[in-house]
Amino acid sequence: MKQGRADAIEQLIQLPEKQAGDFTHTAQVAARLACEQLGAETASIWRFSDDQSALLPVCRHQMAGQTIVDAPIHTDAAPDYFSHLYQHRFLRADVARLHPATKAFAPSYLVPNGIHAMLDAGIRINGHLEGVICVESLRPRQWSAEDAHWVGQLADQLALALATQHQSSQANQLDLFRHAMEQSSQRLVIVDADSLVIRYVNQAYVRLAGGRVEDYIDKPVKHLMMFQQNPEHAQLALEEVQERGFCRGEAQVVTPKGVVRWIDFRANRVVTENNQAYLVLYSDDITAEREHKAELENLAWRCALTGLYNRAYFLKRLTECKPVAVLLLDLDGFKAFNDLHGHAVGDRVLKEIARRLRHGAERLGAALTARIGADEFVVQFDVPPQQELKALALGLKARIDSPVQVGGRSYQVSLSLAGVCFDLLGDQVDPMAALDLAMERAKHTGKVQLFDHALRERFCEQVQIQQDLRKALVRKEFELHYQPLVELESGRVRGAEALLRWRHPQQGQLGPARFIEIAEDSGAIEPIGRWVLETALYQLHLWQRRWPNLQMHVNVSAKQLLGGELYEICWNQLNRYRLTPGTLILEITETSLLEEIQVVSRLCNQLGELGIVLAIDDFGTGYSSMRYLQRLPVRKLKIDRSFVMDLEHSRENREIVPAIIAMGQALDLVVTAEGVETAEQHEFLKACGCDMVQGFLYGRPVDVHQFEAQYLRVTEPA
Repeated sequence: MKQGRADAIEQLIQLPEKQAGDFTHTAQVAARLACEQLGAETASIWRFSDDQSALLPVCRHQMAGQTIVDAPIHTDAAPDYFSHLYQHRFLRADVARLHPATKAFAPSYLVPNGIHAMLDAGIRINGHLEGVICVESLRPRQWSAEDAHWVGQLADQLALALATQHQSSQANQLDLFRHAMEQSSQRLVIVDADSLVIRYVNQAYVRLAGGRVEDYIDKPVKHLMMFQQNPEHAQLALEEVQERGFCRGEAQVVTPKGVVRWIDFRANRVVTENNQAYLVLYSDDITAEREHKAELENLAWRCALTGLYNRAYFLKRLTECKPVAVLLLDLDGFKAFNDLHGHAVGDRVLKEIARRLRHGAERLGAALTARIGADEFVVQFDVPPQQELKALALGLKARIDSPVQVGGRSYQVSLSLAGVCFDLLGDQVDPMAALDLAMERAKHTGKVQLFDHALRERFCEQVQIQQDLRKALVRKEFELHYQPLVELESGRVRGAEALLRWRHPQQGQLGPARFIEIAEDSGAIEPIGRWVLETALYQLHLWQRRWPNLQMHVNVSAKQLLGGELYEICWNQLNRYRLTPGTLILEITETSLLEEIQVVSRLCNQLGELGIVLAIDDFGTGYSSMRYLQRLPVRKLKIDRSFVMDLEHSRENREIVPAIIAMGQALDLVVTAEGVETAEQHEFLKACGCDMVQGFLYGRPVDVHQFEAQYLRVTEPA
């Protein structure tokens, strides 16, 4: 944007009509540039009448909105507006209808024309107000200081055009030009292109560089501030303008009082009518813009709570320079800590952890420390650290693991660490994916885990599976197997659970444990889930021609629940196949309930209205509560196999399972036990009053033909 605005000013500076003093044409160009560069709908230029009693319209450029008809504005009709312009260089009215200086225009001008915001600048010659440039927005707008400064530059150029127009003789034109430049905030220097001797400097330049005008006139160009403080930069710019006729750039200078300023400079080579060449040097103070930009970058790249760099900056650095190694630190159970102690305490703990981490990382020679998640931090090394990465990670862990004091209380925190050395990654392994995989192992083992060759092989295998998943549906490599669900009291098969299998062309048949998580992470789970649901419903439709009450259980992922298509799929398929109401059971896991409980609750109620039964799968392993069971139209619970498989040896499980069954009965829910493999488990569950069972004791998952042959009887309806 800054470059475009600088180009626009340059275009106005070089405009032949402007140099000739054609004020009207210059005004038309300036109004158009104002609209284009500021994104405003309209801009207009005004001049005072000879008696200074009114502003007269010169021109208007309009990008959008209804056509605005301009009329003279008398000074006595809006005294506050003119008083403001007499006293200030700019008028920024973000809400023009309410601004004290512009609200007088509201009834007759602002409201009828739909104008929300105004940005005006006075056109001055020798400090005298000669006219106004007015930029107007038809939508809410907050003008920045940079916007006002740039409009002021337009006003300066209009002042030059008007000054040139005021006098016809060359001498008077030069005098007016000099006076306009003396009033301008823009620094101006004119140098003889052949002798490189300074011929002119304005007061704005002297105010920046110090001294008097006489200290520069007829002195070599190397007396200028840029050559004194940035000789190499200045020499390159001088050579460029001599060769190409134009150059631009930015530089940092220090005033005689020791104040650091940033300037935006431009230089043009111009030739007069008598063939004398000059270099015209312009510069503007952009310190405020640079500071504002630095502040924005600080906000964009820093974590507001800890002061560390954030995830965006860390990822940016990863693309700019390849580090030697990176450590990932994750606070264990921090969400539960926040829920227990409150976010105020959690924030204090995070700040202390960040302080310890920053101090420790700096002592170890780290190049970057960043907070990349709610409770995740990274430490990046651009040069090999003095210790091995694992020893270094253990040292950081010991430093951070100590208790944190907050408000007189001591809080114990623990963390998991993962690390990766980039020489092991190669070009195929994404650094963040490697860190996540190592962190997953670290969380599981409770130890510091580096990304090693074994994890690299696992990663490459997962990448290959992810790539193969994209083709599996098209190649029809998926199939459904069905496991019987048995009524415990009668021993009869009441339904089947559809279980996904993948006939991988190289690895053979794969169960969902090998690829479902990868499918969820890659986004492939939604089309796969759609295929599973549609295939299972079609098979249920075929079976219900013989066994109209047979049930079909289908697992639904959290992404399917929240993806927005599940209801539509079920609606279309149920209308198509006219299945017996209550025979389609969608199994959802406990953890999926926590994703968006309100969204899940609304969707489940809608599915229930279609006659679909909802079951909670793997019950007891997640975060279910009575509140969830009461809020959702759940009619079935499936006890997780981990509680069933150890019934013979675990006293805790022998207490938990009957409790779950009793709770289900109290809530009028059908309870199914998964993973039943022994007769002892069967008898125990039967004694507890369990309704349904499922497991290898009754049948393994088989394809559709085997299921029909082994578990369904043609002569007896289910």
